Amino acid sequence: MSHIMLLAISLISVSKTFTIRILAAEHPQEVIISSNQGTHTIRASGDGIMVDGKLQSYFQQMEAARYTISAGEMKRRYAGGFTFYASEGELFILNYIPEEDYLASVVASEMPAGGAEALKAQAVLARTYAYKNMGDHDRGYDLLDSQLSQVYKGLPVNSASLEAVRETAGLVLGYEGDVAEVYYHSTCGGMILLPSDVWEGAKDQPYHRRIADTLCSNSPFYAWEDTFRLDTLAAALGLEALPRSLRLVKDTTFTPVKGFVFYAPDSMYFDYNDVVNLLDHRPKTRRFEAEISDGLLLIHGHGYGHGVGMCQLSAIALAESGANYRDILFHYFPGTEILALSRISKGVK
Repeated sequence: MSHIMLLAISLISVSKTFTIRILAAEHPQEVIISSNQGTHTIRASGDGIMVDGKLQSYFQQMEAARYTISAGEMKRRYAGGFTFYASEGELFILNYIPEEDYLASVVASEMPAGGAEALKAQAVLARTYAYKNMGDHDRGYDLLDSQLSQVYKGLPVNSASLEAVRETAGLVLGYEGDVAEVYYHSTCGGMILLPSDVWEGAKDQPYHRRIADTLCSNSPFYAWEDTFRLDTLAAALGLEALPRSLRLVKDTTFTPVKGFVFYAPDSMYFDYNDVVNLLDHRPKTRRFEAEISDGLLLIHGHGYGHGVGMCQLSAIALAESGANYRDILFHYFPGTEILALSRISKGVK
C-alpha cells in the first residue's frame, strides 16, 4: 500500500488536503460510486477489490467535482477525490478533501444549529482536533468520519458552517506553543469531566477542567431515562437468577460508571462494556444512576456524549448571552490561546 500512503502524504503536505477514511464504522463490503466520470460498483475481495467485476489492487477517482457513494440504503455526496482498496476482505475508502470543505462538513455534522459565535468556536475546535490527531493511523489516512475522530458526512454543507470555518481560517487552540488537546460533546448534563474521568490512561492537561455546567439545561438530553429488559441481560451475562438489586461502580457520584455489581442473590461484578455491549442499544452517556424494578433495568442519565471539554449546547447558550467564540473557548479551555497554525512549530503532524 506504499503508493497509496505516499499519495495521501503528498496531498496533505502540499495542498492542506485531509485524507479521511469514510464508512469504516458501517463496514460495507460493496459500494457504488457515481459521478460525471461514470458509475462503478466496488467490492472487497481478499487483498484486492472487484471493480465492475474485474479484480484490481486499488481504484481511484480524482477529477469529478461531486461524487455520490451508495452502500445499501445509505447514500452520501462528497467532494474531493477517492481511493479504494481492500485488506483481508475489508474495504477501505479514502476521501481526499480540502481542509475548508472537510471542516465545514464537520461543523455542520457536529453542530447542525447554533449562533455564529458558537459555530466559530466549533470550527476552531474541529481544526484543532484535526491537526492534533491527523496521521495517527498507519493505513494511509488521517482521520475517520465517525465519532472515533470527528463526524464528517460529506455534502451538502450549510452556509453558516462554511462562514464559521472561513472567518476562523488558520486558527487553532494552542497551549505553550503546541496544538492543544481538545474535546467536545453534545450535552454535559450538569458536569464537565476530565479526560482521565472517562478514558483509562488519558492524561489531563492544565487547561482541562472538571466543573459544574448547567447552561445546557434546556437540552432534551440534560436528564433522561431509559429502560432495558432484565431477563435477556441476565441470561447473556450467565446469571442463574434475575438480579434483585445492583450497585454502580464509580470513582465519585458524578463521574462515569465503570462497572456493575448485580445481586442475584450473590454479588457478581461486570465491567461497564461487558454489560452495555449486551444491551440492544448503548446509553447516551456513562453518567447515570440505575435501579431494578419490575423486571427492568432502569437508567436515569445526565447528558449526551463523553462530557469532556466544550459542551456544545452550553456553548450555544453562551453565544446567545453575548459571548464571542474566544470567550467560549477560553471558558472551556482556560489558559489556552488562539494561534495561527503558521505560528506553531510543534504539535502539527
